Amino acid sequence: MYLRKVIRNCIGVLIWLILLSGCIPSNNASVPDKSSPNTPEDQVQITNRVISDGTKIDDLDLSGIPVNEAPIKIENWAKDKLEETRVLLYNDTEIPVTLSDIGIDVDTQKIIEETQLNPGMTLPSALRVDPLIASQELQEKLKKFNKPAKDASYKIEKDKVVIQPGENGRTVDVEKLLSQFQRIPLSEMPPRIDIPMVEVPATITTESLKELAFDSVIGEFSTNFLIKEKNRSANLTVAAKALDGKVLFPGETLSFNETVGPREPGTGYKEAYIIVNGEFIQGTGGGVCQVSSTLYNAVLLSNLEIVERMPHAVVVSYVPPGQDATVNYPNIDFKFKNNTGSLVYLRTEVETGILNVKIWGKKTDKTVRIERQVERQIAYKTERRLNPKLPKGRVIREQAGSKGIVVNTWQIIRDGNGSEIKKFLGRDWYAPTNRILRVGT
Repeated sequence: MYLRKVIRNCIGVLIWLILLSGCIPSNNASVPDKSSPNTPEDQVQITNRVISDGTKIDDLDLSGIPVNEAPIKIENWAKDKLEETRVLLYNDTEIPVTLSDIGIDVDTQKIIEETQLNPGMTLPSALRVDPLIASQELQEKLKKFNKPAKDASYKIEKDKVVIQPGENGRTVDVEKLLSQFQRIPLSEMPPRIDIPMVEVPATITTESLKELAFDSVIGEFSTNFLIKEKNRSANLTVAAKALDGKVLFPGETLSFNETVGPREPGTGYKEAYIIVNGEFIQGTGGGVCQVSSTLYNAVLLSNLEIVERMPHAVVVSYVPPGQDATVNYPNIDFKFKNNTGSLVYLRTEVETGILNVKIWGKKTDKTVRIERQVERQIAYKTERRLNPKLPKGRVIREQAGSKGIVVNTWQIIRDGNGSEIKKFLGRDWYAPTNRILRVGT
Protein backbone atom coordinates (compact mmCIF):
# COMPACT_ATOMS: atom_id res chain seq x y z
CA MET A 1 0.00 0.00 0.00
CA TYR A 2 2.79 2.38 0.91
CA LEU A 3 4.70 1.71 -2.31
CA ARG A 4 1.57 2.19 -4.40
CA LYS A 5 0.96 5.59 -2.73
CA VAL A 6 4.51 6.80 -3.42
CA ILE A 7 4.24 5.79 -7.11
CA ARG A 8 0.94 7.68 -7.42
CA ASN A 9 2.46 10.89 -5.94
CA CYS A 10 5.44 10.69 -8.28
CA ILE A 11 3.21 10.34 -11.32
CA GLY A 12 1.21 13.45 -10.16
CA VAL A 13 4.33 15.58 -9.81
CA LEU A 14 5.52 14.48 -13.27
CA ILE A 15 2.20 15.46 -14.87
CA TRP A 16 2.31 18.90 -13.12
CA LEU A 17 5.82 19.57 -14.42
CA ILE A 18 4.73 18.66 -17.98
CA LEU A 19 1.80 21.06 -17.79
CA LEU A 20 3.93 23.86 -16.36
CA SER A 21 6.56 23.47 -19.08
CA GLY A 22 3.89 24.17 -21.67
CA CYS A 23 3.21 27.64 -20.19
CA ILE A 24 6.85 28.81 -20.06
CA PRO A 25 8.64 29.57 -23.36
CA SER A 26 11.95 27.91 -23.86
CA ASN A 27 15.15 29.74 -24.74
CA ASN A 28 14.58 28.80 -28.37
CA ALA A 29 11.09 30.30 -28.58
CA SER A 30 10.42 33.10 -31.11
CA VAL A 31 10.98 36.43 -29.15
CA PRO A 32 11.35 39.71 -31.04
CA ASP A 33 15.02 40.57 -31.38
CA LYS A 34 15.69 44.31 -31.17
CA SER A 35 18.92 43.78 -33.06
CA SER A 36 17.00 42.41 -36.02
CA PRO A 37 16.59 44.91 -38.91
CA ASN A 38 13.04 43.79 -39.40
CA THR A 39 11.64 45.14 -36.11
CA PRO A 40 9.13 48.02 -36.32
CA GLU A 41 11.36 50.31 -34.22
CA ASP A 42 14.29 49.79 -36.51
CA GLN A 43 12.10 50.34 -39.55
CA VAL A 44 11.20 53.81 -38.15
CA GLN A 45 14.87 54.61 -37.69
CA ILE A 46 15.60 53.58 -41.24
CA THR A 47 12.73 55.72 -42.52
CA ASN A 48 13.98 58.78 -40.58
CA ARG A 49 17.47 58.62 -42.02
CA VAL A 50 16.25 60.18 -45.25
CA ILE A 51 13.48 62.67 -45.96
CA SER A 52 10.42 61.10 -47.52
CA ASP A 53 9.76 61.40 -51.24
CA GLY A 54 7.60 64.34 -52.24
CA THR A 55 8.69 66.49 -49.29
CA LYS A 56 9.37 70.10 -50.31
CA ILE A 57 10.19 73.35 -48.57
CA ASP A 58 8.78 76.14 -50.76
CA ASP A 59 10.29 75.24 -54.13
CA LEU A 60 13.15 73.18 -52.67
CA ASP A 61 12.71 69.39 -53.16
CA LEU A 62 14.17 67.41 -50.25
CA SER A 63 13.06 63.97 -51.43
CA GLY A 64 15.54 61.30 -50.38
CA ILE A 65 17.93 63.77 -48.78
CA PRO A 66 19.58 62.34 -45.64
CA VAL A 67 18.39 64.19 -42.61
CA ASN A 68 21.91 65.09 -41.48
CA GLU A 69 22.63 66.65 -44.89
CA ALA A 70 19.38 68.59 -45.14
CA PRO A 71 20.51 71.67 -43.12
CA ILE A 72 23.36 72.42 -45.53
CA LYS A 73 21.10 72.02 -48.54
CA ILE A 74 18.47 74.31 -47.00
CA GLU A 75 21.05 76.95 -46.05
CA ASN A 76 22.59 76.94 -49.54
CA TRP A 77 19.12 77.27 -51.08
CA ALA A 78 18.25 80.18 -48.74
CA LYS A 79 21.54 82.07 -49.00
CA ASP A 80 20.83 83.94 -52.23
CA LYS A 81 17.30 84.74 -51.18
CA LEU A 82 18.45 86.12 -47.82
CA GLU A 83 21.05 88.32 -49.54
CA GLU A 84 18.71 89.51 -52.25
CA THR A 85 18.09 93.27 -52.06
CA ARG A 86 14.57 94.24 -51.12
CA VAL A 87 12.98 97.64 -50.70
CA LEU A 88 11.24 98.96 -47.61
CA LEU A 89 8.81 101.65 -48.70
CA TYR A 90 7.06 104.57 -46.98
CA ASN A 91 5.47 107.53 -48.82
CA ASP A 92 7.43 106.79 -52.01
CA THR A 93 10.73 106.79 -50.12
CA GLU A 94 12.70 103.56 -50.59
CA ILE A 95 15.21 101.97 -48.21
CA PRO A 96 17.16 99.00 -49.68
CA VAL A 97 17.88 96.13 -47.29
CA THR A 98 18.69 92.43 -47.29
CA LEU A 99 17.15 90.01 -44.85
CA SER A 100 20.54 88.79 -43.68
CA ASP A 101 21.67 92.37 -42.96
CA ILE A 102 18.81 92.90 -40.54
CA GLY A 103 19.34 89.71 -38.56
CA ILE A 104 16.96 87.33 -40.36
CA ASP A 105 18.03 83.77 -41.17
CA VAL A 106 16.38 80.52 -42.21
CA ASP A 107 15.27 78.30 -39.31
CA THR A 108 16.67 74.95 -40.43
CA GLN A 109 15.87 73.11 -37.21
CA LYS A 110 12.20 74.01 -37.37
CA ILE A 111 12.03 73.14 -41.08
CA ILE A 112 13.51 69.66 -40.54
CA GLU A 113 11.15 69.03 -37.65
CA GLU A 114 8.24 69.87 -39.94
CA THR A 115 9.48 67.49 -42.63
CA GLN A 116 9.47 64.65 -40.11
CA LEU A 117 6.00 65.49 -38.87
CA ASN A 118 4.57 65.99 -42.37
CA PRO A 119 6.42 63.64 -44.73
CA GLY A 120 5.66 63.86 -48.43
CA MET A 121 4.14 67.37 -48.23
CA THR A 122 5.06 70.82 -49.57
CA LEU A 123 5.78 72.97 -46.54
CA PRO A 124 6.46 76.71 -46.16
CA SER A 125 9.91 77.77 -45.11
CA ALA A 126 10.44 79.23 -41.65
CA LEU A 127 12.57 82.26 -40.78
CA ARG A 128 14.39 82.96 -37.55
CA VAL A 129 14.82 86.57 -36.32
CA ASP A 130 17.45 87.86 -33.95
CA PRO A 131 15.28 90.49 -32.22
CA LEU A 132 18.19 92.56 -30.89
CA ILE A 133 20.05 92.86 -34.17
CA ALA A 134 16.87 93.24 -36.22
CA SER A 135 15.48 95.98 -34.02
CA GLN A 136 18.74 97.95 -33.94
CA GLU A 137 19.30 97.67 -37.67
CA LEU A 138 15.75 98.63 -38.63
CA GLN A 139 15.60 101.52 -36.16
CA GLU A 140 18.83 102.90 -37.62
CA LYS A 141 17.86 102.43 -41.27
CA LEU A 142 14.32 103.74 -40.87
CA LYS A 143 14.83 106.53 -38.33
CA LYS A 144 14.20 109.19 -40.99
CA PHE A 145 10.52 108.19 -41.00
CA ASN A 146 10.07 108.77 -37.28
CA LYS A 147 8.38 112.00 -36.28
CA PRO A 148 8.33 113.02 -32.60
CA ALA A 149 5.05 114.09 -31.08
CA LYS A 150 4.60 117.78 -30.34
CA ASP A 151 3.01 118.63 -27.02
CA ALA A 152 0.25 121.19 -26.92
CA SER A 153 1.28 124.44 -25.22
CA TYR A 154 -0.39 127.56 -23.98
CA LYS A 155 0.29 131.19 -23.26
CA ILE A 156 -1.79 133.83 -21.54
CA GLU A 157 -2.69 136.93 -23.52
CA LYS A 158 -4.99 139.61 -22.16
CA ASP A 159 -6.14 137.32 -19.34
CA LYS A 160 -7.10 134.53 -21.71
CA VAL A 161 -5.55 131.14 -22.33
CA VAL A 162 -4.34 130.80 -25.92
CA ILE A 163 -3.64 127.17 -26.82
CA GLN A 164 -1.13 126.05 -29.42
CA PRO A 165 -2.49 122.66 -30.54
CA GLY A 166 -0.39 119.55 -30.09
CA GLU A 167 0.48 117.11 -32.87
CA ASN A 168 0.76 113.34 -32.71
CA GLY A 169 3.99 111.82 -33.92
CA ARG A 170 4.77 108.53 -35.62
CA THR A 171 7.36 105.81 -35.38
CA VAL A 172 8.19 102.64 -37.30
CA ASP A 173 6.35 99.61 -35.93
CA VAL A 174 9.43 97.38 -35.92
CA GLU A 175 7.67 94.55 -34.11
CA LYS A 176 4.91 94.39 -36.72
CA LEU A 177 7.43 94.56 -39.57
CA LEU A 178 9.42 91.63 -38.17
CA SER A 179 6.19 89.70 -37.66
CA GLN A 180 5.39 90.21 -41.34
CA PHE A 181 8.79 88.82 -42.32
CA GLN A 182 8.23 85.71 -40.21
CA ARG A 183 4.79 85.00 -41.68
CA ILE A 184 5.89 85.04 -45.34
CA PRO A 185 7.71 82.00 -46.86
CA LEU A 186 11.16 82.88 -48.07
CA SER A 187 10.47 82.12 -51.75
CA GLU A 188 7.37 84.36 -51.62
CA MET A 189 9.05 87.31 -49.92
CA PRO A 190 8.02 90.35 -52.03
CA PRO A 191 10.70 92.67 -53.42
CA ARG A 192 8.90 95.75 -52.02
CA ILE A 193 7.47 95.88 -48.50
CA ASP A 194 5.44 98.72 -47.00
CA ILE A 195 6.77 99.99 -43.69
CA PRO A 196 4.10 99.82 -40.96
CA MET A 197 3.92 102.96 -38.79
CA VAL A 198 2.35 103.50 -35.40
CA GLU A 199 1.01 106.80 -34.07
CA VAL A 200 2.75 108.36 -31.07
CA PRO A 201 0.33 110.53 -29.08
CA ALA A 202 1.45 113.82 -27.58
CA THR A 203 2.01 113.74 -23.83
CA ILE A 204 0.16 117.03 -23.39
CA THR A 205 -2.86 117.09 -25.68
CA THR A 206 -4.93 120.00 -26.90
CA GLU A 207 -7.96 118.54 -25.13
CA SER A 208 -6.16 118.31 -21.80
CA LEU A 209 -5.17 121.98 -21.98
CA LYS A 210 -8.73 122.95 -22.82
CA GLU A 211 -9.78 121.21 -19.62
CA LEU A 212 -7.15 123.18 -17.70
CA ALA A 213 -7.92 126.58 -19.20
CA PHE A 214 -9.52 129.16 -16.90
CA ASP A 215 -12.46 131.16 -18.20
CA SER A 216 -13.63 133.63 -15.54
CA VAL A 217 -12.82 135.48 -12.34
CA ILE A 218 -13.75 133.18 -9.45
CA GLY A 219 -12.71 135.50 -6.63
CA GLU A 220 -11.86 139.20 -6.26
CA PHE A 221 -11.08 141.50 -3.34
CA SER A 222 -9.89 145.10 -2.92
CA THR A 223 -8.41 147.11 -0.05
CA ASN A 224 -7.57 150.82 0.32
CA PHE A 225 -4.31 152.47 1.37
CA LEU A 226 -3.04 156.00 1.91
CA ILE A 227 -1.01 157.19 -1.05
CA LYS A 228 0.67 159.84 1.10
CA GLU A 229 2.49 157.01 2.87
CA LYS A 230 4.91 156.69 -0.03
CA ASN A 231 7.23 154.05 1.37
CA ARG A 232 4.37 151.83 2.44
CA SER A 233 2.72 152.28 -0.97
CA ALA A 234 6.00 151.37 -2.69
CA ASN A 235 6.39 148.19 -0.62
CA LEU A 236 2.84 147.19 -1.30
CA THR A 237 3.36 147.69 -5.03
CA VAL A 238 6.56 145.59 -5.11
CA ALA A 239 4.88 142.67 -3.32
CA ALA A 240 1.76 142.84 -5.49
CA LYS A 241 3.87 142.85 -8.64
CA ALA A 242 5.64 139.65 -7.53
CA LEU A 243 2.27 137.87 -7.38
CA ASP A 244 0.89 139.25 -10.64
CA GLY A 245 0.62 136.65 -13.40
CA LYS A 246 1.34 133.68 -11.15
CA VAL A 247 -0.17 130.42 -12.45
CA LEU A 248 -1.00 127.41 -10.28
CA PHE A 249 -1.67 123.96 -11.72
CA PRO A 250 -4.23 121.68 -10.07
CA GLY A 251 -2.87 120.45 -6.76
CA GLU A 252 -0.12 123.10 -6.63
CA THR A 253 0.40 125.21 -3.51
CA LEU A 254 1.45 128.86 -3.50
CA SER A 255 3.66 130.17 -0.71
CA PHE A 256 3.47 133.93 -0.29
CA ASN A 257 6.99 134.14 1.14
CA GLU A 258 8.53 132.03 -1.61
CA THR A 259 6.74 134.01 -4.31
CA VAL A 260 7.36 137.50 -2.94
CA GLY A 261 10.78 136.77 -1.48
CA PRO A 262 12.65 138.44 1.39
CA ARG A 263 11.68 141.99 2.26
CA GLU A 264 15.04 143.76 2.24
CA PRO A 265 16.42 147.02 0.87
CA GLY A 266 18.27 145.01 -1.77
CA THR A 267 14.98 143.60 -3.09
CA GLY A 268 13.32 147.00 -3.39
CA TYR A 269 11.67 147.39 0.02
CA LYS A 270 11.72 150.54 2.13
CA GLU A 271 11.18 151.58 5.74
CA ALA A 272 7.53 151.85 6.77
CA TYR A 273 5.40 151.11 9.81
CA ILE A 274 5.19 147.48 10.92
CA ILE A 275 3.62 145.88 14.02
CA VAL A 276 6.02 144.59 16.69
CA ASN A 277 4.72 143.50 20.11
CA GLY A 278 1.45 145.33 19.56
CA GLU A 279 3.16 148.58 18.65
CA PHE A 280 3.58 150.32 15.29
CA ILE A 281 7.27 151.00 14.60
CA GLN A 282 9.41 151.65 11.53
CA GLY A 283 10.71 148.53 9.78
CA THR A 284 11.67 147.32 6.31
CA GLY A 285 8.73 146.03 4.25
CA GLY A 286 5.82 147.68 6.01
CA GLY A 287 2.66 147.29 3.92
CA VAL A 288 3.34 143.78 2.64
CA CYS A 289 0.80 142.28 5.04
CA GLN A 290 -1.92 144.27 3.29
CA VAL A 291 -1.08 142.36 0.10
CA SER A 292 -1.21 138.96 1.86
CA SER A 293 -4.49 139.89 3.57
CA THR A 294 -6.08 141.10 0.33
CA LEU A 295 -4.95 137.88 -1.36
CA TYR A 296 -6.37 135.83 1.53
CA ASN A 297 -9.83 137.29 1.03
CA ALA A 298 -9.72 136.71 -2.73
CA VAL A 299 -8.70 133.09 -2.05
CA LEU A 300 -11.61 132.63 0.38
CA LEU A 301 -14.09 133.97 -2.18
CA SER A 302 -12.59 131.66 -4.81
CA ASN A 303 -13.23 128.66 -2.56
CA LEU A 304 -9.61 127.56 -2.80
CA GLU A 305 -8.00 125.54 -0.02
CA ILE A 306 -6.23 127.46 2.76
CA VAL A 307 -3.07 125.62 3.74
CA GLU A 308 -1.47 128.08 6.18
CA ARG A 309 -2.70 131.38 7.61
CA MET A 310 -2.08 133.35 10.77
CA PRO A 311 -3.90 136.49 11.98
CA HIS A 312 -2.13 139.64 13.11
CA ALA A 313 -1.46 140.20 16.79
CA VAL A 314 -3.65 143.31 16.71
CA VAL A 315 -6.51 144.55 14.55
CA VAL A 316 -5.52 146.10 11.23
CA SER A 317 -7.51 148.78 9.46
CA TYR A 318 -7.61 147.55 5.86
CA VAL A 319 -9.64 144.32 6.36
CA PRO A 320 -12.27 143.25 8.93
CA PRO A 321 -11.07 141.29 11.99
CA GLY A 322 -10.89 137.58 11.20
CA GLN A 323 -10.13 138.21 7.53
CA ASP A 324 -6.45 139.16 7.69
CA ALA A 325 -3.32 137.09 7.03
CA THR A 326 -0.03 138.30 8.47
CA VAL A 327 3.35 137.34 6.99
CA ASN A 328 6.92 137.73 8.18
CA TYR A 329 9.74 136.39 6.04
CA PRO A 330 10.76 133.61 6.46
CA ASN A 331 8.92 132.46 9.58
CA ILE A 332 5.24 133.33 9.13
CA ASP A 333 3.74 132.46 5.78
CA PHE A 334 0.42 132.44 3.97
CA LYS A 335 -0.19 129.44 1.70
CA PHE A 336 -3.10 128.21 -0.34
CA LYS A 337 -3.66 125.29 -2.70
CA ASN A 338 -5.32 125.04 -6.09
CA ASN A 339 -7.92 122.41 -5.26
CA THR A 340 -9.69 122.74 -8.62
CA GLY A 341 -9.28 120.84 -11.86
CA SER A 342 -8.17 123.88 -13.85
CA LEU A 343 -5.41 126.46 -13.84
CA VAL A 344 -5.59 129.24 -11.28
CA TYR A 345 -4.25 132.61 -12.45
CA LEU A 346 -3.51 135.62 -10.23
CA ARG A 347 -3.81 139.23 -11.27
CA THR A 348 -2.89 142.09 -8.97
CA GLU A 349 -3.44 145.75 -9.73
CA VAL A 350 -2.34 148.79 -7.76
CA GLU A 351 -4.18 151.97 -8.59
CA THR A 352 -4.36 155.27 -6.73
CA GLY A 353 -5.02 154.19 -3.16
CA ILE A 354 -6.54 150.82 -4.15
CA LEU A 355 -5.04 147.33 -4.20
CA ASN A 356 -7.09 144.80 -6.18
CA VAL A 357 -6.52 141.04 -6.41
CA LYS A 358 -8.35 138.88 -8.94
CA ILE A 359 -8.22 135.10 -9.14
CA TRP A 360 -9.12 133.47 -12.44
CA GLY A 361 -10.27 129.86 -12.71
CA LYS A 362 -12.95 127.61 -14.17
CA LYS A 363 -16.42 128.96 -13.55
CA THR A 364 -18.70 126.90 -11.28
CA ASP A 365 -22.20 127.35 -9.87
CA LYS A 366 -20.81 128.05 -6.38
CA THR A 367 -20.71 131.44 -4.65
CA VAL A 368 -18.97 132.34 -1.41
CA ARG A 369 -19.55 134.91 1.29
CA ILE A 370 -17.90 135.56 4.66
CA GLU A 371 -19.70 135.89 7.98
CA ARG A 372 -18.22 137.09 11.28
CA GLN A 373 -19.38 137.18 14.86
CA VAL A 374 -17.65 139.34 17.44
CA GLU A 375 -17.44 137.29 20.62
CA ARG A 376 -16.12 140.08 22.83
CA GLN A 377 -14.08 143.25 22.84
CA ILE A 378 -11.11 144.14 25.03
CA ALA A 379 -10.54 147.72 26.15
CA TYR A 380 -7.22 149.35 25.52
CA LYS A 381 -5.10 151.18 28.07
CA THR A 382 -3.36 154.53 27.97
CA GLU A 383 0.37 154.48 28.42
CA ARG A 384 2.20 157.70 29.34
CA ARG A 385 5.86 157.86 28.51
CA LEU A 386 7.96 160.66 29.99
CA ASN A 387 10.04 162.61 27.53
CA PRO A 388 12.61 165.07 28.85
CA LYS A 389 13.01 166.62 25.42
CA LEU A 390 9.48 167.98 25.51
CA PRO A 391 8.50 171.03 27.55
CA LYS A 392 7.04 170.21 30.92
CA GLY A 393 3.30 169.57 30.69
CA ARG A 394 3.22 169.12 26.95
CA VAL A 395 1.48 165.92 25.75
CA ILE A 396 1.84 164.39 22.27
CA ARG A 397 -0.16 161.36 21.18
CA GLU A 398 2.29 158.96 19.65
CA GLN A 399 -0.15 156.10 18.98
CA ALA A 400 -3.93 155.98 19.00
CA GLY A 401 -5.38 153.14 21.03
CA SER A 402 -7.64 150.46 19.58
CA LYS A 403 -9.75 147.80 21.25
CA GLY A 404 -8.83 144.18 21.21
CA ILE A 405 -11.35 141.73 19.84
CA VAL A 406 -12.22 138.03 19.77
CA VAL A 407 -14.02 137.09 16.57
CA ASN A 408 -15.34 133.91 14.94
CA THR A 409 -15.36 133.69 11.14
CA TRP A 410 -17.20 131.39 8.73
CA GLN A 411 -17.10 130.79 5.01
CA ILE A 412 -20.54 130.18 3.49
CA ILE A 413 -20.50 128.19 0.22
CA ARG A 414 -23.72 128.18 -1.79
CA ASP A 415 -24.31 125.97 -4.83
CA GLY A 416 -26.59 126.49 -7.82
CA ASN A 417 -29.48 124.71 -6.11
CA GLY A 418 -29.41 127.07 -3.13
CA SER A 419 -27.86 124.56 -0.72
CA GLU A 420 -25.30 126.06 1.64
CA ILE A 421 -22.29 124.70 3.51
CA LYS A 422 -21.05 126.70 6.49
CA LYS A 423 -17.35 126.21 7.10
CA PHE A 424 -15.74 127.49 10.31
CA LEU A 425 -12.53 129.35 9.52
CA GLY A 426 -11.34 130.03 13.03
CA ARG A 427 -11.55 131.97 16.30
CA ASP A 428 -9.08 134.84 16.21
CA TRP A 429 -7.93 136.80 19.24
CA TYR A 430 -6.54 140.31 18.70
CA ALA A 431 -4.84 142.15 21.52
CA PRO A 432 -5.68 145.80 22.14
CA THR A 433 -3.14 148.43 21.11
CA ASN A 434 -2.49 150.87 23.89
CA ARG A 435 -2.81 154.57 23.44
CA ILE A 436 0.68 155.97 23.85
CA LEU A 437 1.24 159.53 25.03
CA ARG A 438 4.56 161.35 25.22
CA VAL A 439 4.61 163.64 28.27
CA GLY A 440 7.17 166.43 28.52
CA THR A 441 9.14 166.71 31.74
